[in-house]
Amino acid sequence: MPRCSVVLLLNIVPPYRVALFQALEREVRRLTVLVSTGMEADRSWKTDWRGLDVRVSRSLTLPYRRRHPDGFGEDLSTHLSVDMLPRLCALAPDIVISAEFGARTLQACLYRCLAPLMGRRTRLLLWATVSEHSERGRGWARTCLRRLLAKRVDGAMTNGESGARYLESIGFAPERIFRIHQSTDLDRFAHPDTTARPAAEESRTLRLVTVGSLIQRKGLRPFLQHLILWCTAHPDRIIEWRLIGDGPERIALETLVLPANLKLGFLGDVAYEDVPALMADADLLAFPTLADEWGLVVNEAMAAGLPVLASCRAQAAEEMVTEGENGWLFDPLDPASTDKTLSRALETPAERRAIMGEAARLTSARFSHANTVRRIMQAIEAVSAR
Repeated sequence: MPRCSVVLLLNIVPPYRVALFQALEREVRRLTVLVSTGMEADRSWKTDWRGLDVRVSRSLTLPYRRRHPDGFGEDLSTHLSVDMLPRLCALAPDIVISAEFGARTLQACLYRCLAPLMGRRTRLLLWATVSEHSERGRGWARTCLRRLLAKRVDGAMTNGESGARYLESIGFAPERIFRIHQSTDLDRFAHPDTTARPAAEESRTLRLVTVGSLIQRKGLRPFLQHLILWCTAHPDRIIEWRLIGDGPERIALETLVLPANLKLGFLGDVAYEDVPALMADADLLAFPTLADEWGLVVNEAMAAGLPVLASCRAQAAEEMVTEGENGWLFDPLDPASTDKTLSRALETPAERRAIMGEAARLTSARFSHANTVRRIMQAIEAVSAR
């Protein structure tokens, strides 16, 4: 297939996506990234696009609060671009990849209809980072819009099996769904400085790390309550749980009374380039999310050689974690499951955790940017041939 021009439509370019887009840029004739905003107000990341052709559109941002059927609330935003269509007409790409189910994709659909009038043949791919857990309770209006879009786009890329099942439920034909796992920069996390980590047999302290916003959806408060119970029942063990990130749940977490052998550390917002070293100083990742489209921190922790104690409601955990081999899976909405799995993880001998960490590193190697780009190019080729 001749090298094509591609436009990506996104909210923002997060730092963990830059290397992926650079790899994609090398495979196409031209890659342009149109974003709704340079950076969202609730993000602390530095804007560094490292030479990518990123253009910020004029957008109206509408904040809203979503209430999930599983009981947690979440503050979100919708970005309504007012100049996406003229920008697409000026760029005249062969392929448009839109990473949302809303206004941007509607404008991309309109451009796809207008392209033949300009002598262009354009194909439109939806990049749907969704899962069955994350999309529950979206409401009839959103579902109707998504069913409409399912009939107007040429195909959809999604994270994994849960995302594919959701897309089929709203009308996507299986042959138009391309499974493209999310990936991370393996080199960034695979070679951290581990000199600060004491040998496992030298320490009675087990260090957990969690990376992400301190919000209800991440399930931190109920997980901490389970940790409190476990530490109370095991006074001879010391647990340190470091939270990398910030958010409104911090106040509630700080007010909980902890037993003496449970240490909770709030590291706040940390630069993305500093996360690998902090993971290198941990023994395992804790990821108790109540719903996540993927959960890239699972990739990152595994690349750093950490076994993962993860919620089954994160698609990354469903796709990457093998129980007892490279991590442990639990249902955060099932207290018995959480207690049982937490005990298994915290009582796993250090030697066994080290073996699981190496297995995790091997697992992460399959989720490389090179493999993700290869699958994206296969999706582009498939829709271009139709």
